[in-house]
Amino acid sequence: MNYWHGDTTNLAVGNTARMAKIIQEATGADSWEIQPVHSYPFDYRQTTAEAQKEQEADARPEFKLPMPDLAQYDLIIFGHPIWWSEMPMVVRTFLDKSNLSGKKIAHFCTHEGSGFGGSESDLKARQPRAIYLPSLAIAGTQVDSSTKTIQNWAKKTISAGENK
Repeated sequence: MNYWHGDTTNLAVGNTARMAKIIQEATGADSWEIQPVHSYPFDYRQTTAEAQKEQEADARPEFKLPMPDLAQYDLIIFGHPIWWSEMPMVVRTFLDKSNLSGKKIAHFCTHEGSGFGGSESDLKARQPRAIYLPSLAIAGTQVDSSTKTIQNWAKKTISAGENK
């Protein structure tokens, strides 16, 4: 379930995954999805309640797949949804386990009104030695109508990553 125009709806592919797919297709970049070991409930309200509890506990949920070898990449295009004005806690798990020092980071997110929330400052605090490229926040309900904006950002990001 996803938050959608003030209500909830079941999307076959979530907002952030759809945005990531547009970016991947525009750039040809490799992709890796942070998937929590413990799946969140199907019901949107139950998921947000669980996400809020994780934030309050400063939890670090584990993810299913092994960490990718980031040493081979100079540029990381990093994305996530915004939950309760923050990145999901499982994303913080990933950041806490990663060494992005010297890597160029392009950050994107989907949201429903809070923009990046606190995620940009959190990302920079967790990975202070990374090199940050311009970021992009898109309302989840606007992902499909923002394809050109997303593609242009992704292509500029790749160019910037090659030239910095």
